[in-house]
Amino acid sequence: MNPWWRLNGVLALCAILLLTLDLWPRDDPADRLTTLSLPDIERIRIERGDRLQLALERHDGQWRLTHPRQAPAQQNRVEQLLAIGKAPVRRRFPAGTGPADYGLAPPTAIVQFDGLRIAFGDRDPSQERRYVQAGDVIGLVDGVYFNLLTLPTSHFTGD
Repeated sequence: MNPWWRLNGVLALCAILLLTLDLWPRDDPADRLTTLSLPDIERIRIERGDRLQLALERHDGQWRLTHPRQAPAQQNRVEQLLAIGKAPVRRRFPAGTGPADYGLAPPTAIVQFDGLRIAFGDRDPSQERRYVQAGDVIGLVDGVYFNLLTLPTSHFTGD
């Protein structure tokens, strides 16, 4: 075998190894939308078009719908909403770059976990992800997290 072929083979193996390591899933908290402790959250609010659409509160460990009506909420469905707080962020932008450029002024929808406001803006050009702003950072998250904010009240109460 020619020495150049061996060298090319070794370089190809190194490239494959580096690509694998780069694409390997990591659970780094820095790659998450927020650092919230989800079990500590007591209130959730969803707003669309400057109107409160849904409000939930936790009392004695149980979630309860408080707006648009009073009703017990299904724990597993509220946990779907809580997953927004730990959504993996694909890319981050400094918020000073202009929220209007990302459809965040005004936002399409807002979810609040206690005092933390997470605003959802436009879709990115691939149409698979949404621009979000949490605190002073704008990032891209999977579009399924936005879809959770459009579910009807009956989804959370099991009606």
